Amino acid sequence: MAEVEEALAHKGFSLTFNPRLEAAFQKVRGPVRNRNVANYLVVYLVAKLLLLFANLKVGSQVFKVSMELRLGIVLPLTLFAVWLLRRPAPMWLHGLVAYIPLTVETALVVLLGRLSGSVATERYVLAAGVGIFAQTLLMQVPFRYCVRGTIAALSVFSLLATVNWPGHFGPRISADEVIFVFVFTIPALYERHSRERATRREFLLQEVNRLNTEDILRMNAHLERLSNLDGLTGVFNRRYLDAALARLCEIAIEKRRSISILMIDVDHFKRLNDTAGHQHGDFCLERVAQVLQSGVRAGVDTVARYGGEEFVAILPDADEREALAIGERVREAIETAGLPAERGVVTISVGVAVLRGADESHLTPDDLVAAADEALYEAKRSGRNRVLCSARRQPAA
Repeated sequence: MAEVEEALAHKGFSLTFNPRLEAAFQKVRGPVRNRNVANYLVVYLVAKLLLLFANLKVGSQVFKVSMELRLGIVLPLTLFAVWLLRRPAPMWLHGLVAYIPLTVETALVVLLGRLSGSVATERYVLAAGVGIFAQTLLMQVPFRYCVRGTIAALSVFSLLATVNWPGHFGPRISADEVIFVFVFTIPALYERHSRERATRREFLLQEVNRLNTEDILRMNAHLERLSNLDGLTGVFNRRYLDAALARLCEIAIEKRRSISILMIDVDHFKRLNDTAGHQHGDFCLERVAQVLQSGVRAGVDTVARYGGEEFVAILPDADEREALAIGERVREAIETAGLPAERGVVTISVGVAVLRGADESHLTPDDLVAAADEALYEAKRSGRNRVLCSARRQPAA
């Protein structure tokens, strides 16, 4: 018990009344609870109607009053309550309509007891007490409505039992019998409170478990994402690149589509590090990564750091012409960014390689990377700050 309450408190929950949690608790419990209350009312009404023969044994007047009041008042009220309980309505309204027919039935039983004017009065008092006990214990309404309904039933019972009414209502019911009904109801209230407290505790503990599970899943997703990101630049890392490229190449071959990659290298990066310092070099890598992400197709292409000053962009469904256009776009964007270098601004060289779907199904992701790397080498050998496409069609030896 202490462990449960400690866990609830850690999550900001309390077993005391809390409007927000109470609303959530009732929202979850409400539909099932209302169906159970409606079923209880039907069973309770059927039981009372089956006991009409007992009123006939007491006397014709008692039987007549019982028939008229039960069929004319209790039955319509019960059917209306059952109808409303199966429809959306405020919780207080559900609680009210659930107890109205029961309170009227309690009044009817006490009235019949006084009208009997005989030894049967004690039976009616016992029946009224059992009815109040049953509704207190078995009605699955919120406890605060249970208390109000029980108080209403006991008040009606006391009023009709102890007051001298004019007419032929018979003698008052003794105070001992009234006290018996009150005392008889107290254990039911206690048990009802204990049940709801246990149900609410179970609900809140389930909420804690649900929130803990969500926290764990969220943390795992965050850690998974972090494990796939490069710590410096914030783009995907080599681990993610290898897996993504293998998966996308497989899809391209299966769907007979092209896939291209850009192998990107920051020109003269070692010299930049040596002259401007590693801090400036890291800053340039961060900015290059940001520009690359902005220059590729958002939501389609993937940018990853290959290692050191090299990056790779995966371009699904991009043929040679489109890959060259994207490569030229990011090259111009880097040059336009104006990142200071020893001789002017930072530039990049780009090598492009294309896998042409099923026509080159013999190529592997490693072959594609090798082809792009060769094109990159040729771009750097040709003077850097340019984009060249590989003409390679055969797998690497």
